[in-house]
Amino acid sequence: GWCIEWLQAYFLVLDDIMDSSHTRRGQPCWFVVPKVGIIAANDGIILRNHIPRILNRHFRDKTYYVHLLDLFNEVEFQTASGQMLDLITTHEGEKDLSKYKMPVYNRIVQYKTAYYSFYLPVACALLMAGETLDNYVDVKRVLVEMGTYFQVQDDYLDCFGDPEFIGKIGTDIE
Repeated sequence: GWCIEWLQAYFLVLDDIMDSSHTRRGQPCWFVVPKVGIIAANDGIILRNHIPRILNRHFRDKTYYVHLLDLFNEVEFQTASGQMLDLITTHEGEKDLSKYKMPVYNRIVQYKTAYYSFYLPVACALLMAGETLDNYVDVKRVLVEMGTYFQVQDDYLDCFGDPEFIGKIGTDIE
């Protein structure tokens, strides 16, 4: 659980910087706190680097240890790929909305959020219970769909929601 939380914190710290966000969950984003600034990027990297250390400390003797490491690496790659797709289709300056079709948006939200937020916790539990992830392809599909729905709703609220209620000022889909 700690490792999943650290992975999410790492993603969110860097995402806030990349999106030039001002608030998250009703608080100033870490990088906008006085005297933090771009140091926040390094803080995110430190958070990310705790993951294999904790997994090693607590699980290195378990049969699923290597599978956990692979899972975290796979999910981090998927999330970074979603973030990259988001950045290259919505770069600053004049927006070329012809590049931004629903299949692209669906891929962004699927990779950027669904895998780490919905699939990763369940996949970790399955591995720790001695299960093989290949036996749970349908579970993965449903979890990714749930994560996609969650992110679509989050983007809608980011655009049309009350910042006082949702705890952030909409910058995700500007």
